[in-house]
Amino acid sequence: MRKTLTLAIAVAAGCAPAGPPEAPRPVDEIAGRVAGPPQKCLRVDSTTSLRLTDSHRIVAGSGSLIWLNTTVCDGATNSDILVTYPIGSQYCRGDIARTIDRLSRIPGPGCVLGDFVPYRRP
Repeated sequence: MRKTLTLAIAVAAGCAPAGPPEAPRPVDEIAGRVAGPPQKCLRVDSTTSLRLTDSHRIVAGSGSLIWLNTTVCDGATNSDILVTYPIGSQYCRGDIARTIDRLSRIPGPGCVLGDFVPYRRP
C-alpha cells in the first residue's frame, strides 16, 4: 500500500501545472518606434532577412522600418538559425519557418508565422 501511495504522489507531482510563463523581454530593435497596422504578408527582397529575437518573436528589416512577427517557436533561441520557405516573393501569415541549432546543426522546432507589424521611427 505504501508503494502505491508513493507512486501516486510522484505521478501527481509530475502532472502539476507549470508556473505562469515569464513575460517576454522588450525587443531592443523596436524601442522608441511606433507600431503601424498589422500586415498579412511581407515582401521578400535582398534587404529582408528574418531573425529570431527569442522563441516568440521574429524581426525583419533595418533602418527606419522594422517588422515584428509574433510566433511560437518553443525551445528556439536567438542564436538559432532561422530557415524560411517563402512561397513566391512574400513571407505570409501561416508560412512555416524552421530553426537549426547553430553549433550542432540539429533541426529545432518549426514556427508558424503570424502577422507582420511595422514599427517606424516617429
